[in-house]
Amino acid sequence: MIHGEDDPLIPPDNGRQTAAALFEARLMMIPAMGHNLPPRVWPEVLDAVVEVTSLAAPA
Repeated sequence: MIHGEDDPLIPPDNGRQTAAALFEARLMMIPAMGHNLPPRVWPEVLDAVVEVTSLAAPA
């Protein structure tokens, strides 16, 4: 899960609670990010997506 720490639409605690409720969920809280995904965080998010999807890939 990806969530901005400054999200005005969905409170960050909701993201934390959702991640805690999902088996093996990973939560990426991004400082100074609201409800959008600005280009400055794309590399960090892409790295996380690649990491998670490589774990799910068949051997």
